[in-house]
Amino acid sequence: MIELAIQDDAVFSVSDCELQRPAPSYTLDTVQQFQTDCGTETSVYWLLGADSVGDLVYWHRVEELIDSCNLAVMVRGGYEAPAFDQYASLWGTSRIEKLQRNVVETPSIDISSTVIRKRLATKGDVSGMLAPQVAEYIRQHQLYART
Repeated sequence: MIELAIQDDAVFSVSDCELQRPAPSYTLDTVQQFQTDCGTETSVYWLLGADSVGDLVYWHRVEELIDSCNLAVMVRGGYEAPAFDQYASLWGTSRIEKLQRNVVETPSIDISSTVIRKRLATKGDVSGMLAPQVAEYIRQHQLYART
């Protein structure tokens, strides 16, 4: 579905490297693979929702991950950026400063995956919520349909 959603935009591509790797697959492994594949001069940005920042303390070798790439924290418009300072004693001030530099405020879009799934389950209209080719794929494969 991601391939369908981005098929008309040559700037994007899809990687299935995490599916090809034996479990467990860690974000750091993926970042390192992208750096190897693209060259170390390429900057890798890993997008992370602001609601996931609290879970970073549980991520595999998170300090090395922060050092290896740019964790870009996406903050939904109208919400506060995460309080990174609370992690300074764990990760150090330079990593906190790096995280703070990579906060990206995104527009607030009043679309939720829950609403989309509910509409699909009831054969409701999802136009304007999904790329048309993705909506068609979901309908053809009867995904999210109530049984």
